[in-house]
Amino acid sequence: MILILAGCAGSETHRAEVITVVIQPVHEQIDTSGKPFVLTGRLVVNARQQKFSGGIRWRHTRQRDEIYLFSPLGQVVAEILRDQAGVRLTTSEPAIYQAQSAEYLTSQVLGWELPLAGLQFWVRGEHFPGTVAEKDLNRNNRTVAIRQDGWNIVYQSYYPEQLTVPALPRLLEFSRLDVKMKLIVDQWEREAKGVVGVDRKLP
Repeated sequence: MILILAGCAGSETHRAEVITVVIQPVHEQIDTSGKPFVLTGRLVVNARQQKFSGGIRWRHTRQRDEIYLFSPLGQVVAEILRDQAGVRLTTSEPAIYQAQSAEYLTSQVLGWELPLAGLQFWVRGEHFPGTVAEKDLNRNNRTVAIRQDGWNIVYQSYYPEQLTVPALPRLLEFSRLDVKMKLIVDQWEREAKGVVGVDRKLP
């Protein structure tokens, strides 16, 4: 079921009139793994307990996630691996932690939650199909915001659409309660279709 609400938002991101679409979860068997991608960029996290600012490299497939977090100088500070056995987080000490949920594991070890289940969809401008979502779409039918599972995701800019590749987010911000994150995607790699844009001029 989809409910459509029209409105006009006044923020910088929502300059034009937007349509809010309320999307109910899909009840039949669904693929909750998202589409494969590789991204390289920068992540800024402000949480009550911890802060982080550095690089990120994320390789996502239907069976596996490999996420590397880097210090500003390029050293690996955390490695997050998800597969059928669960989630493993390795720190620079090194210390290894395991759990079934990336959200729980990152919250306990890093002091802030990485919402991996939803983020694998949100990072591409899509909603997670398993729960209720609100999407704000502009006149070009491009997602400018998603509200889902208590998270508010705002898309500040996209890479230009190409012939064989749709427009992909370049700068997005997502927040929930006392956690605020900013992700700047410097480079997208999508399956075997090549590289989508490189931009290091964003703040």
